[in-house]
Amino acid sequence: MKAHYQKLFAYNTWANDRFAEVIGQMKVPDTEILRLFSHIANAQVIWLERLQNQHNTVGVWDEYNAEKAIGMVKESSLSLETFVSQTEAFDNTMVYKNSKGHQFETAASDILTHVANHGTHHRGQIATLLRKKEIAPPASDFIFFVR
Repeated sequence: MKAHYQKLFAYNTWANDRFAEVIGQMKVPDTEILRLFSHIANAQVIWLERLQNQHNTVGVWDEYNAEKAIGMVKESSLSLETFVSQTEAFDNTMVYKNSKGHQFETAASDILTHVANHGTHHRGQIATLLRKKEIAPPASDFIFFVR
């Protein structure tokens, strides 16, 4: 199981880095693209904090400028890779409260799967917005990563 999540989060970092590069090169920042990329950063930070039994330090939809969002995505992506490489607790049930204060119990493996899928979903939204601006989004499908 560990090898699966190590590959999944190596992919997550790779894909996030590809989008960070395009966003960092945009001459005129796009507020919706930055809102979504900031959300990816926030979600990664929030879920990692939950996995580590820490209090959340960011809001789900806090927004940042390009430099801050890119830095947070890069740092949280690498932190998730580190967490996965150091944990053996994939089947552990994590108890946490969501952003509305409701308590849940979820297996760490399900949380990790969610985080990876969540990032893929929002990168897809960003790709659509880039296309509307006539900016080619990076190829970020998993198959491109494993090739």
